[in-house]
Amino acid sequence: MQRDMLLYANLVNMSLSNEFAAVRTILASAQVARDFAQLRDFETGAHLERMSAYSRLIAKQIAAEAGLTDEQIEHIALFAPLHDVGKIGIPDSVLLKPGGLTSDERLLMQTHVDKGEIIIRKILGDFGLSHLPDSQIMLNIVACHHEYLDGSGYPRGLCGEQIPIEARIVTVADILDALSCARPYKEPWPLERCFDELRRMAASGKLDSRCVEALIEVRAEVEEIIGRLSDAA
Repeated sequence: MQRDMLLYANLVNMSLSNEFAAVRTILASAQVARDFAQLRDFETGAHLERMSAYSRLIAKQIAAEAGLTDEQIEHIALFAPLHDVGKIGIPDSVLLKPGGLTSDERLLMQTHVDKGEIIIRKILGDFGLSHLPDSQIMLNIVACHHEYLDGSGYPRGLCGEQIPIEARIVTVADILDALSCARPYKEPWPLERCFDELRRMAASGKLDSRCVEALIEVRAEVEEIIGRLSDAA
């Protein structure tokens, strides 16, 4: 009996060790991908931090309804900054162009999603993590963050529930940040106008209304994030 208990204890210890090793490796692979994203100056570090913070806010607000665990919420926040990692494969002439893009340039820019998916699959494959559920969250965010619920997004034109909840969360977070921050072609929008636009997009069937309302419900926290993680900070 004592020998059997020792055997079981060793098996449990081995299982836990393997699980912790897998988690550490996922975190390391996420950091590698995030470092890649910051090799080019298409996004500020503050943008990536805001993306993470907004995504966590949304995920926590809808956790009960969406069935998200605390671990999944943190992984969504961790992986959100990787959404545009594929832009490292876009030429500077297009990526950093100050004015509007031509039709051909826009199509080229849209290839960043496929490029990002290739990068993430390569990282996950090299680390032997492709089978883990948490790695799928990372992949879904990168592959689906430009999909819209009405099927008008890209690259696959997914509709409704075909789009994973983690991608729907990050899409709303990304749009809020784009609207609320200065860009070469626009001034930052007031937060109320940002919320109005998010609601309009939800009403037109593009965004998940649960994710939009989740942000609006915690307006004070959104304002704190904007102030604390401004690009000028």
